[in-house]
Amino acid sequence: QKLKYMLQGKQRVLAVCVALALGFLWIVLATSGNDDGKNDEVEGEDEEKQEDAETSSSNQKTTVPSYKSEFGTAKMKAFELFKRNPPEYEEAADWFSKAITIAEAHESLVPQRIALYNNRSACRERFGALELSLEDCAVVLAANKTHAKVRRRRARIFEKLGRHADALVEICADLLIQREDFKRSLQQGRTPEQPAPAENVEAVMRAVGKQRADEIIAERKRLGTKFKLPSPNTITQLLMTYVKYSERKSQAEAINVVDLENQVNSIEDDNVVLETLVQMVTVYTYTKRYQEAQAAVERALTLLQKIEASSSSHVSSKCLAEIWRYVGLFRHLTHELSESDEAYRRSLELETDSLLRAETRVKLAGVLVDSGEADKAEAELVQALKEDPESSDVYMHRAQLHVIRRDLQSAQADLEKCIKAAPDHVLARLRLATVLIHNQVDSMEIEEHMLACEKLAPDMSEVYQVKGEIALANNEIETAIQHFDKAIALDSTNPVPLYNKGMALIQLPDGGRDPQRTKDLFEAALKVDPTCMVALMRLSELKLQLAATFDQARDVVDMLDRATVHCRDNDELLELSTVRAMAIAQLEAAQNVGLTSFQM
Repeated sequence: QKLKYMLQGKQRVLAVCVALALGFLWIVLATSGNDDGKNDEVEGEDEEKQEDAETSSSNQKTTVPSYKSEFGTAKMKAFELFKRNPPEYEEAADWFSKAITIAEAHESLVPQRIALYNNRSACRERFGALELSLEDCAVVLAANKTHAKVRRRRARIFEKLGRHADALVEICADLLIQREDFKRSLQQGRTPEQPAPAENVEAVMRAVGKQRADEIIAERKRLGTKFKLPSPNTITQLLMTYVKYSERKSQAEAINVVDLENQVNSIEDDNVVLETLVQMVTVYTYTKRYQEAQAAVERALTLLQKIEASSSSHVSSKCLAEIWRYVGLFRHLTHELSESDEAYRRSLELETDSLLRAETRVKLAGVLVDSGEADKAEAELVQALKEDPESSDVYMHRAQLHVIRRDLQSAQADLEKCIKAAPDHVLARLRLATVLIHNQVDSMEIEEHMLACEKLAPDMSEVYQVKGEIALANNEIETAIQHFDKAIALDSTNPVPLYNKGMALIQLPDGGRDPQRTKDLFEAALKVDPTCMVALMRLSELKLQLAATFDQARDVVDMLDRATVHCRDNDELLELSTVRAMAIAQLEAAQNVGLTSFQM
């Protein structure tokens, strides 16, 4: 959950930010147009009128072949029915069919065949013969891959048929065609209209991403997939959100865990061993030895089951409550949410200390949030506040819930309450500084919190990480890079300043940009924390921008596929699946319109 709630607001827009990778989607959504096909005019009507005029003047000298006369009559009748008020699309399609039959039989009419198929396709779409309309579209595209109207029509029809992946390919193809037309117009000294995607582009992207994400979730359930522990940084960030973190860390560092291990191996009383194992879990957890802590939790749980089966338990309720609290924590970390929920509730049944009960409810609320039950999470936080009215943990985590709900004013209020209750809570001050930036609060107030953080934790990587983010928000790029460098030096396991530095390099003036160096930073962030999805998304965008061949673009898709194994959060999985869907659609569209390389 590494700063997860604070980052989610940024991650929500990643599907739209994939526009940066597309090259031709650089004006996405802001200028999108509504193309429902109602303005889709038939082709060739003006040419037909011109032909009639020419035929009329020449009839005095020559006799027009009967098939041309029949052909002209069929076309004119089709146009008339198409334009009639109300239009009679089905009959118009029949007359276009007659014209097509004549055109197919006479070589002199070859130039008009494609327009006829396009017109019949438009009629068929209007009266709901969607599959037949697609057949006509295929004929047109076989002759002209860059027929923009047909690409847009196919996108509409595919969406109506629920074939969202196919629709997305056509949307991308249409944008590619527009982009090429735009470039040619600029080269010719004309002022062209900017390319504009269909109004439904985001909805289609989401539909494709959701289908893929749902398939992955269903497969995980079928296979009983279990996750490994997240990165050490992720776990540490979660633990640091609790006010007791520093105190527990200091206590754990003062204990010789080897002595505890020796006691466990030498004591015969299982009840005493169990209590010692709980101490070991605490020491391992707060000295960042998370794998060993997890193993000790499983060992304690196995021993507890043995003791309970033997009916010889005299373990204190306090110890049992602590065991189940740790089971809840590590089940949450491995995304076994129902098991974590159950463990925390068992802890609540045993715990008598009001402060620990409040903390347990806050942790349970985190599980409920990840389960998509925000209202139930809020109810637990309300109950926690009743048990400990001065709990800074409640305010801290309720602020995170407000951020998820995009209620930054309430988040600010709760973070201020958290700091009032716990003035030395560095992470709360850092998060408040981030929220204040978004709430456009006076910079002096933000600076006061940052100075307090530097004084409280001068060697904390996250302090300089946030200082860099503030500088970056103020467009002080060089200063931001300096702060990110210090954050990286203080904690090489923190992926966020690596990612942020990469983002800062992107914003340097053209002469200072170094795509390869930016790429290296994103890759370094992922090496430190493979679950850092925001770095993965940006890396995929950058690699797509740099891809010159279709094989290089396919490598990006493969990278996104491999990354799904690290996605335990459903929202993150949806974003990743959406970015992957757009990359695949972009690749297929480029090939469909006849591009010979992937260079955008």
